[in-house]
Amino acid sequence: MIPKTHQKYLMLAGASAVAMAWTAPLALAQDEGGDVQRKLGTVLVTTQKTEESIQDVPIAVSAFDEEALDKLQLAGGPDLVKSIPNVNFTKGNFTSYNFRIRGIGVDAVSTSADAGVGVHQNDVPLTSNSLFEAEFYDVERIEVLRGPQGTLYGRNATGGVFNLITAKPVLEEFQADAKLTYGNYNTVKAKGMINVPLGDRAALRVAGSLLQRDGYVDNVTTGNDVDDRDLYSIRASLAWEPTDRLRTFLSYEHFEEDDNRIRSGKQFCAKDPIKTSFANIPISAFDQLITSQGCVEARLDDPASLGGVNSAGTLGGQYGFLSGTVGGIDPNTGNAINVDSNTSGIIPDLRKTESYFDPTYEGSQDLITWKAEFDLTDSLLLTYLGSYNENEVISQEDYNEYAADVAFNTSASPFVGLTASIDPALPAGFTALYPLLFPGGVVADPQLGPTNALVAADLSGGYSEQTTHELRLQSDFDGKFNFNLGAISVDYETNTGPKIQESYYVFFNTSSAFNRLLNAAQGAEVFPIEDLADAGATPIENLDGVSRQYFRSITPYWLDSFAVFGEGYYDVTDDLTATVGLRYTKDDKEVLRIPTFLSESIVDIPDPLAGTGKTQASFEEVTGRVGFDWAPQLNWSEDSLFYAFYSRGYKGGGINPPQPVGSVSAFPELFDPEFINSYEIGTKNTLNGGALQLNATGFYYDYTGYQITQIINRTSANFNVDAEIKGLELETIWNPTSTLVLNANLGLLDAQVKDTYGVDVLDRTNGRADLVVLKQFPGAANCVVSAEGYATVLGAIATGAINPSTGQPFAPGSTLGLCSGAFAGAEAAFGVGSVTYTDTNGQTQTIGGLTPFEGDAKDLDGNNLPGTPDTTLSIGAEYTFEALGGGGWNMRLRGDYYYQADAFSRVWNTGRDELDSWDNINLSILFSNDEMGLDFEIFGKNIGDDDVITGSYLTDDSSGLFSNVFLNEPALYGVSISKRW
Repeated sequence: MIPKTHQKYLMLAGASAVAMAWTAPLALAQDEGGDVQRKLGTVLVTTQKTEESIQDVPIAVSAFDEEALDKLQLAGGPDLVKSIPNVNFTKGNFTSYNFRIRGIGVDAVSTSADAGVGVHQNDVPLTSNSLFEAEFYDVERIEVLRGPQGTLYGRNATGGVFNLITAKPVLEEFQADAKLTYGNYNTVKAKGMINVPLGDRAALRVAGSLLQRDGYVDNVTTGNDVDDRDLYSIRASLAWEPTDRLRTFLSYEHFEEDDNRIRSGKQFCAKDPIKTSFANIPISAFDQLITSQGCVEARLDDPASLGGVNSAGTLGGQYGFLSGTVGGIDPNTGNAINVDSNTSGIIPDLRKTESYFDPTYEGSQDLITWKAEFDLTDSLLLTYLGSYNENEVISQEDYNEYAADVAFNTSASPFVGLTASIDPALPAGFTALYPLLFPGGVVADPQLGPTNALVAADLSGGYSEQTTHELRLQSDFDGKFNFNLGAISVDYETNTGPKIQESYYVFFNTSSAFNRLLNAAQGAEVFPIEDLADAGATPIENLDGVSRQYFRSITPYWLDSFAVFGEGYYDVTDDLTATVGLRYTKDDKEVLRIPTFLSESIVDIPDPLAGTGKTQASFEEVTGRVGFDWAPQLNWSEDSLFYAFYSRGYKGGGINPPQPVGSVSAFPELFDPEFINSYEIGTKNTLNGGALQLNATGFYYDYTGYQITQIINRTSANFNVDAEIKGLELETIWNPTSTLVLNANLGLLDAQVKDTYGVDVLDRTNGRADLVVLKQFPGAANCVVSAEGYATVLGAIATGAINPSTGQPFAPGSTLGLCSGAFAGAEAAFGVGSVTYTDTNGQTQTIGGLTPFEGDAKDLDGNNLPGTPDTTLSIGAEYTFEALGGGGWNMRLRGDYYYQADAFSRVWNTGRDELDSWDNINLSILFSNDEMGLDFEIFGKNIGDDDVITGSYLTDDSSGLFSNVFLNEPALYGVSISKRW
């Protein structure tokens, strides 16, 4: 352990500590014989809550100080994948992101789900955060720990920990720096800090960052660039050392963003056409409405995936049929905007969209952190760490991302006459209202404005508050035993306030049309005409929370977590240390159950935020780790460390949303916790006279209950799957000469699902010809029935046969009864046999051929976990020309290459799920003058300008099963100048 006096200095000195980044040039020293030796710089880290060289830490950890971040062009969280083995990143569908370490991230789309990778700032765990939206600035270092953590950090983390450590105020020294960058897309970045001593026992440090740029994406509908950025962050930190034994720290940080950043990229769909016959039996026009899923299986790079959703398979299209605005024609006749006109063949242009309005994105965060360290004795350190965090985000964008090609009917379509047979609340003659409410086929929507074609939008918003209190006691005894003990409480809540934007909404004007008819027929008017949105208005500008012609889902959630944790260290010998860590965790979770509503009548609708009660769940567990680290004196190594650890990791379960009504796809009220048995061995070595560092780690995970989500009936249903993960990581840095630095990282990963069955909503029949997928109408979850049963009902409709259950002839639309279960149990009367299928427990079930079920489950054993490429590779080189031209100027050339292998976005590993391999090249030239404190840099990122799909998200049945994709940044280049004082 480092002496306490050194610890004090490092805490207060922060950025002035002499530790160098791992990419720094060699230091020169003389050995006992007087020969000059080259020695790599090293980063001091606090992964074990005490400062020590990264090469002395028996944990797989990567660390970067601010100089290294600049060299490697790691501007923010998503860039870290390019320099850490077995790490990958993608944005998510609901203003979220997924930062995975060794295949473990957060694949559960649930308000009550915890992340697999803990995100910390200055050791404070942040349940909601903007760390991966903002860019790094005034950073002391970033530490990324791989593997389960919990006995050293305040919150459980089964995958690992990201910890951003900000630069701290420096006592008795004035410091300042500023950096200005200009690049393509009219990018302007500004960063800077000033450190002011306040006497000899206090100092104030203020730092800030600004980013503004034009958009990466063309919205051809509005003619504007979208996916731009306009954000800033400011941080003020105060350090005060009132006595030699007491050190305090207070920090306030504010982040704000207001721009047109897109939440998701292009939409992909292989159109599922409407069927006109089955088994040579004609399908009536009304029954055709339930034969299309919207989209079917196809790879993202298949030209068929550019066809656009068949709107008959979507809620928007179905409400169009019900309201009469859509007359039996799919208004999405093409999706040509996907085609890149600069290339031959049919290739998607990922940087173009066709949105009814430009997206908007607003985010903010206020984080207050306070810390005090007190030396109880020369060997005991007591630390208190507290925090308060507010986080808010609101994002709205076009739901379809391409324009409908067919306008609404000017008079009601024939389908509207059938609406009364579906909804008894409607009088049979209500079709006469159509031309009065929708003159000229224009639908006045309260959020979307007046439109004459199918338009849909969604809004994803949330607000959260979190308070933490953490207490630690650490020893630094001279004897063989030392310890690190801690306790933490976390109080977190989200979506519990009165703000109506703390929800997820989907708006579509055909639902508004249907509701206008419905309410008018019932003598009610849900939205006066004078209150309607203007053309071009965005939904949030007209959101009242009570119109209810849209879809809305909200989950107020409370978390009360408490944990006691710690580690003990015993020096068995001078070079062998045994470590034992334990943790007790108790998570109390509570969700207010507010049922989703969809296109509800204003008559007798409950309060929009009224719940049906609360669901509570508690999860508690004892976990820990045990292992050894050995630092022998070896002839071939200046410094070597070998370690082996077993860890038991844990992450709490959660609460699923309310069950969908009338769906065949039921799911449990709770989803289970995750457990991981981790076995890891590793070594860290400094060789070649200090000029070479070579580290290696091997690991094996026995994983139980990994949490994943599948959207079912417009609800995020969370499930647990078992997995086996194993891998190898190699990291090396070499300085063959004082001016040349080479580095390389290699990650090999095998992350497979084990002993799990699941129904793929994209292929519910599992490819079987004896099963048929049908759509509930209007748009609940799809169902599966036997092909024989479906053909029997179609034949009865075609011949006008008598329904034995009702005594009435079968009429067009009778196939709607298949998914609702109207014919279940009547197989004998219809002469229909049974069918067998595999359920999600892997058991064979036999069911009547007219009885609906969710689908034939696939055996997922051996499939890859989501987002787990089997190879990640990074290679870098830099060369410095010293004393260039005199005057103290140096020139540094640097290049970095990154490669990531193929991966899958879902555990079903279908062609639609496949994410292609990709690579990235960064280059930079830096001119620096240390005497003047001046740097001038020319840089390029992703110089190949490759458009990469980093992840994709499959929507549910009622949206037509299209996929949203998430993209990297295009080629970026520019110049920057920085000055240090």
